[in-house]
Amino acid sequence: MANEATVVAQLKEYCNEHGLDFEMLAEVLNEPKVVPMVRGIGYEYVVINYLSKLLLGDARFAAGKTIVNSQLTVKGSDAEIFDKQTNKLIRLECKLAANGSFSLGTRGNIFPHCKIKIMRSRTLGEEMIRRVAENGAATIQELTAHKDSYLPDGFDFVITNLRNAFYITTQEDLFKFSPTEEQWHFLSNFANTSNRTEIDNFLKHTHFYIKATDLTPNGSHTPCNRRGCPNPTTCNFIPNYPIFSMGSTRNWKELKNIRNDLL
Repeated sequence: MANEATVVAQLKEYCNEHGLDFEMLAEVLNEPKVVPMVRGIGYEYVVINYLSKLLLGDARFAAGKTIVNSQLTVKGSDAEIFDKQTNKLIRLECKLAANGSFSLGTRGNIFPHCKIKIMRSRTLGEEMIRRVAENGAATIQELTAHKDSYLPDGFDFVITNLRNAFYITTQEDLFKFSPTEEQWHFLSNFANTSNRTEIDNFLKHTHFYIKATDLTPNGSHTPCNRRGCPNPTTCNFIPNYPIFSMGSTRNWKELKNIRNDLL
């Protein structure tokens, strides 16, 4: 882990390399259109750091990341776990909870929950749909109905953090962690502490995972509601906003236990 002086030096060199003013870097990072990107990509490194510590000294598993081109034709992972015994790469997709998505209950989901944002940043065009269909992953009709959705063949697990579900957008268009009083009350039970700093730290450092296939309508037994989907009950696409149950029954597990599902 680099010390503070080294990090500052690296940031100054980065700004110099790209013709940026180091003194303005904090303001650049706080730009409303920049924050979601930084937090999304930054979360990948949070997960890698967490897993590296979790698996430190593990004789079988190690965490890491392969840097790849971001084009749709190149398959890569946000984070990875390497199984040294089987030479298998376990691919992880890191996605934050949708901004401000927490609810104590709705007509469709009567339990406390939030939504996890899992969708392509670029929708599939006609040419890409044709090429993917030729690989046999899905039909043209299925791909056309799910242009911005993932198939679970690109990653094995989805990793998430729930803190973003309690973010608001201020009048200055800044993103801010700001639960309501009602939400603080719920979180005190969820995190098992009434101390708000401890609750915030709990949310920052507690991550969850689920098998990618368990998120699909076919795996979750929740019909696909995408218009034009030809197979709603057996759909193999991951919904753009799957539900994370924060009630007594959880459909996701804490990341600290992921080794149990790697064996």
